Amino acid sequence: MGRVNIITGEMDSGKTRELIRFYHELPVGTADGFASIKVFSEQGVFEGYDLQRLATGKNVPFIRLSNPDSVPLQKESFAFDRFTFLREPLAAAEQVIRDSLSDPLIRTVLLDEIGPVELQGNGFCRALQGLLVSDKDLYLCINRRNLDPVAKKFGIMAPRLIEIDDKTFPSR
Repeated sequence: MGRVNIITGEMDSGKTRELIRFYHELPVGTADGFASIKVFSEQGVFEGYDLQRLATGKNVPFIRLSNPDSVPLQKESFAFDRFTFLREPLAAAEQVIRDSLSDPLIRTVLLDEIGPVELQGNGFCRALQGLLVSDKDLYLCINRRNLDPVAKKFGIMAPRLIEIDDKTFPSR
């Protein structure tokens, strides 16, 4: 198992920004992963998250606030809490992660927002399980309240904790 680094803090404390900063500090071509980037309407209202592949900078729609007045969920999405998750970008991200496992140039994989969805066996659950038994170094963003349950479920022992405190970023 590679080294597991966990970036933790409260909501809106800057965990994603720190994850992206760590990615940019790594040698080019040796890391890949995904960040969840907040999406806002033109009026500044939070709408959900895009999934950003760190190696390419490309964003794709990923998670949106569920709208009770919208069409019922289709097989290409699933609901969790107040959000609708799109399966297609998640499947594409999982493929990138599987490819990273066999790529000797990729030494580090970074994943944002590991938490309740993965605790229920969805989201990046399978990808994370594969990464944890690999020799890849990991950077994971985990909200402080989910840290112990995630560590227990996935058998993460003695991670390097990177605490994000006193860095409250406004939602918009």
